[in-house]
Amino acid sequence: MASAQDSSAGHLERDSSNSIENKEQVSSITETDGWPSRLPDLDPAVEYRMNNRRRGLALIFNHEDFFWHLRLNSRQGTNADSKNLFRTLKELGFDVQSYYNLKTVEVLDKIHEASTQDHSDADCFLCVFLSHGEDNHVYSYDSKIDIQTLTDPFKGDKCKSLIGKPKIFIIQAIILTVKL
Repeated sequence: MASAQDSSAGHLERDSSNSIENKEQVSSITETDGWPSRLPDLDPAVEYRMNNRRRGLALIFNHEDFFWHLRLNSRQGTNADSKNLFRTLKELGFDVQSYYNLKTVEVLDKIHEASTQDHSDADCFLCVFLSHGEDNHVYSYDSKIDIQTLTDPFKGDKCKSLIGKPKIFIIQAIILTVKL
């Protein structure tokens, strides 16, 4: 999560692979950590192809409760958000997989499974993380996870079947503040 002192709240990254097998595909841009201070100049005539056989995989990680040692409050209302997201993404044609209160090792296992799947016949990939968060981290049930640990496995050098396709990460996190 970006701090109020950071003027460049987010950044954009291009796929890490320079070779695109299908020349109709556009080099993907991944946005992480909020909005950049200035959006790049994008040609509105250039669009992602969204006519593959499948819309794509959508993962929802919903964290309402946390292990006691983290001393995090329960996230009331998150289940309604998760159910609404599930329904809406299904209506949009996504293959939705929803997970509740997973531990870090389980989250990383699901991320690994998704990043090693063949997405060749999919339009895009989407991941939603509902939790608490702080300083570029989100919380699983039992510990915090660096956001880049969630996004890196989907870069072009690691997930070749998503090169040139949108990889969308939505993080809805209650930002923690420390009171002295």
